[in-house]
Amino acid sequence: MSDSDRRPVIRQDAAARDDARIYQAGGDIFINEARAPQRRLLPEQPPGRCISEIADPYAWEVHQAITVESDGSTEHLPTLPVYVEREHDRRLRDAVQQVVHHGASKIVMLVGGSSTGKTRACWEAIQLLPRSWRLWHPIEPSRPEAALSCLEAVEPNTVLWLNETQHYLLTPNSPMGENLAAGLRALLRDPERGPVLVLGTLWHEYWATLTAPPTSGSGTNDSHSQARALLTGCDLPVPDKFSESESENLNAAAAVDPRLAHAVKHAEQGHITQYLTGGPALIERYLNAPAAARAVIEVAMDAQRLGLGPTVPLSLLEFAAPSYLTNLQWGQVTDSWASQALEYATLPLRGARGPLTRIHARPGETEPSEPHYQLADYLDQRGRSERIYAVPPKAFWDAAADNVCDPAALMALAQAANDRWRYRHAVQLVRAATQAGDSRAFVELAAIQARFDGYDPESSIYRQAVETADARGLATLASWHERHGRRKEAEQLYERAADEGEMPAFVLLAQLKEGAGDRKAAERLYRRAAEAGDYWAQIQLAKRISGRDKEGAERLLLKVNSTTTDPRLWYPYLRYLFDHDTPPHLQATARKILAEGADAGDVDALLTLAEISKRPDRSQEAAAFYRRAIDAGSHEAALRLAEITPDEEAQRELYRQAAEAGNAGALFTLACMSDAAGDMERAIQLMRRAAERGESDAYWGLSDLLERNGQTEEAEFVAVSDPDGQGLSELLYCRDENGDSTGVDRLMRIGIDAGYRGDFGIGMFAELHRPDDVGWQQARRYGLEADGRPSDPWNVGPLGHY
Repeated sequence: MSDSDRRPVIRQDAAARDDARIYQAGGDIFINEARAPQRRLLPEQPPGRCISEIADPYAWEVHQAITVESDGSTEHLPTLPVYVEREHDRRLRDAVQQVVHHGASKIVMLVGGSSTGKTRACWEAIQLLPRSWRLWHPIEPSRPEAALSCLEAVEPNTVLWLNETQHYLLTPNSPMGENLAAGLRALLRDPERGPVLVLGTLWHEYWATLTAPPTSGSGTNDSHSQARALLTGCDLPVPDKFSESESENLNAAAAVDPRLAHAVKHAEQGHITQYLTGGPALIERYLNAPAAARAVIEVAMDAQRLGLGPTVPLSLLEFAAPSYLTNLQWGQVTDSWASQALEYATLPLRGARGPLTRIHARPGETEPSEPHYQLADYLDQRGRSERIYAVPPKAFWDAAADNVCDPAALMALAQAANDRWRYRHAVQLVRAATQAGDSRAFVELAAIQARFDGYDPESSIYRQAVETADARGLATLASWHERHGRRKEAEQLYERAADEGEMPAFVLLAQLKEGAGDRKAAERLYRRAAEAGDYWAQIQLAKRISGRDKEGAERLLLKVNSTTTDPRLWYPYLRYLFDHDTPPHLQATARKILAEGADAGDVDALLTLAEISKRPDRSQEAAAFYRRAIDAGSHEAALRLAEITPDEEAQRELYRQAAEAGNAGALFTLACMSDAAGDMERAIQLMRRAAERGESDAYWGLSDLLERNGQTEEAEFVAVSDPDGQGLSELLYCRDENGDSTGVDRLMRIGIDAGYRGDFGIGMFAELHRPDDVGWQQARRYGLEADGRPSDPWNVGPLGHY
């Protein structure tokens, strides 16, 4: 099998409905239209409530405002402080009017820090809608499950309220987030189901995670391709504070609302909304807490940042908190320490919520088996930054394994432990997930066993994984057999996975057959996958039949293009035809398809045509396509045109135009230009903006600038915060080249404790640059204990082993 027939790292967007499943393999997203055992039962009534019936903003997660003492009566004050419209509100209002008056479905994602007014802005926006519209906030049993269960039943004139959108789209070890993103994309582009308005909120770091492109050539899966396609271009930044131009309206509102007046007087540096929601008071309550109460809050902080989910069970707080106390502090607590700590942590602050809030079931919902608490998101954000290097003690991981019941949460915590080289705790949590009924956890446990104990397909864990795995898990297990030369077993598992609807299994099995010389069987498998809608298989089938059936191969490409709901899904695959040894007539057909899309004004078609024309002898043609894409509103096209523009000033102007439109890549390039020109301050400023906008390269760029500017600690923080995983690697090798051995060891340690996940990071660095360091090599092989000591040798053992 030639390298040219290996699956490329390309992405296929997909939309799923009813029993369709979205899944990912080899860097691609596919649709499986396999029959589910039972079709989803849709509700008799469309989801949501009529806006005319909704009056309580707090029920929709708008932050409660502080209360203040006033000389005058406060009975006349509205529930929420007087609203002061800002620039993002005007843009949000325009979007709402487009939906209402033009009937076009739309998604708007408000991006900003904690307590900056994102949810309140959404609440004010829905007041502009006709009262007959419906507002739907899916939350039960979990947010992504609730949204997926009724998404097909959404009717026109509905607002989907996705506050804290990360809880819907970031679902580690589960395809639900990508399924939902694909379903939302299908809803938004279906004119028969609109108009609908999707309103969501995200912190900057979640936005960056969901929209960052995959690392080129890393070999990692593109785990957020659907979310990225859904979110790109729909962000609405919400500043942390009021601008000077908004001060006049703010002061006018403060004159009639004592809560605003108090915030204007006491808020630091104009952070009005944060003060109104009790942000500074929350920090004060946390920092001045008695030892036990502070421990309880920090357990919740760690649980949230490590992936537990939006609520923390009481048992986890009670069992883990004592290990956050020193011996002296624990010796001073009373028998009622837990109730006293929770009383302190849940006490409201000037009418706003305290650090922790007890969650109660709504009418009609099932009360959880034990109390659950939610951490104030202002403290959550602080915990993610200030506790980024804090690894919880052993009792935290033990308590999570014993008291968390949600398999997805257990797997997320296991990943967090693994990222921090706490491998034994990762195994402990994965085992707990298997006991909680997650069949996919057996596949993960088998993978861990293969890593630590060696590949053994006869082990009890591996046999259980094969017995319980879903189609995707079967394909994973088959790939292990293939890598270890057990082709027959691999074929059997691929066939089982294919029979259960795992579409990539057809292609992987076809590659296996072709590698063994059975081209006829391979072609039959490619055809089956192609008929089921696998674009990569259609490309491979067209190439294989083109020699004997030229017209049939061309018809295959044209047929796919004509039946694809969104032709843009097809363009990345057509682009691949121009990178490899493909018959000219197929390239001509592909170019025809792209030209039709370009003539219709499709930006993706124009960009693809420009890319396949980027040769020295066709640069003018590529430039012409890029200019057409720019005219159609593509700022990405401006960046690509700049790359092939020889005139430096013309390059700068293109980058400026794209940067002014908020393009993160342009900001990154301008930052590099400022650095080259010796303007370090301007370079850092631009690089920060690029990172906030989700440009993955900006993290290592910013950490490099800060390191060279003497801001070492901040450089480390930015590097380990890099969602793309490149920042810390760059900084490690830079320090090593400078002979800073102490700085390297420090960076390795804090990188591990921060959960750094770079592919070419600490483990490889230790292998190459610390080969004789016994401590590092032992840690690399067996991991670390919770307290940071290298673990003694251990193994995973059989299924019942602990």
